[in-house]
Amino acid sequence: MDITLKYVGPKALYSAHGISFDNAKEDKFVYLSILAELIEALDHDYIDDKRYVVDVGNTPLDQTILLELIRKRPSNLDEQIEYWIAKTTEEIDDDIKRAHDNHLLTSEEKEALTKNLEILRPYRIQRSINKSVYYAGVKLLASIIKQGAIQYIVTPMYPKFLHVLHSVQGTLRAIHPPVDSKIDIYEEQGHLVVELKVLGSR
Repeated sequence: MDITLKYVGPKALYSAHGISFDNAKEDKFVYLSILAELIEALDHDYIDDKRYVVDVGNTPLDQTILLELIRKRPSNLDEQIEYWIAKTTEEIDDDIKRAHDNHLLTSEEKEALTKNLEILRPYRIQRSINKSVYYAGVKLLASIIKQGAIQYIVTPMYPKFLHVLHSVQGTLRAIHPPVDSKIDIYEEQGHLVVELKVLGSR
């Protein structure tokens, strides 16, 4: 399956009166480069009690590298993306039907809302693709941490790193058997860092 990754923006809010965006709900695309860097840095064999230091975050990786990294391992990425495209398309069609059936709207408002929904169709589908790839990458990173018995990951205290590590923490908790972890923020050599520590590890 040919997958295109591109930034489309924060979550859209739409009505019969226009389109606006919720800046608090960012497109998952902005985290794909960070995910790719972490996977590339951590996906290798480990020697017990050895500390590995990798410089990440200076030169963003092309987001399509994440697709290559995910596809190196068995995954149902394409099926997941096809599922979310179909689900999002169905949701848009349902929204349009509800707009037509809404007796509280005038005919002009129904037409305006329908047009806004159609304008946002490619945007919403692309966001669903970005989200699918993001969570596939998070799942892969959690798997690498578990299989490699990685005890902790320390990154710069940047919002994007923190967001990704929180997602990984949630995925570690959800896998079977669950892996417990905690996230701490502290200062190291004059810089704030964030640490994801796997609990119960040595």
